[in-house]
Amino acid sequence: MLSLVEPLGTTITIGSEEWTVDLSFDNVLRWYILLDDDAIDDSHKVYLAFNAFVGEGTDVTAEQMVSVVSEISKYVQQTVYGDHDDEPNVDLNGDPVPQERFFSYEKDADAIFSSFMADYHIDLIEQQGKLRWEKFKAMLDGLSETTQFRRIVAIRQKSTSGLEGEELTSLLEAQDYYRLDDQDTQASLDSQMGQVFGMLAEKAKER
Repeated sequence: MLSLVEPLGTTITIGSEEWTVDLSFDNVLRWYILLDDDAIDDSHKVYLAFNAFVGEGTDVTAEQMVSVVSEISKYVQQTVYGDHDDEPNVDLNGDPVPQERFFSYEKDADAIFSSFMADYHIDLIEQQGKLRWEKFKAMLDGLSETTQFRRIVAIRQKSTSGLEGEELTSLLEAQDYYRLDDQDTQASLDSQMGQVFGMLAEKAKER
């Protein structure tokens, strides 16, 4: 999470171990995309994520990999607004409960790219490996209502209640055009993230 008085951290600490991590925005987005890949089993997803965030060639156990990637996942899911408790809402596995969202980082990539160019004159392709996740998230949340991304999200969120005739037809057509499958939404991927670590924890108990 961003602080205006502290630099962004580059390490996470688990127990007595400190890990240097790469939290560039594109690295985090690759993790989200990886979560949605049914061709890769959960254990291998964590292995690939660990190599992306920490690096290959590190002598670590599978349990350490799970712990590191789990902590990173909890961190990137943090929200500034909405939760007023000191601790985030969690499920039975201790994973953050995702808030409902109406967008997909992957499916809405074009809209996000063009919106960053329009509002901030930032080329996200050129920022790969440079722009931190926390900065990307803050700027995404701060996009103006006139940007393509915000207009698409507004269409998905808008209720049809009270609409009739051409106005109703127009909204339904727009919602169908920009429709996301349930598994495509960011809320779904956040939920999958929790399920991955829940299943791995259960497997560990069986050993």
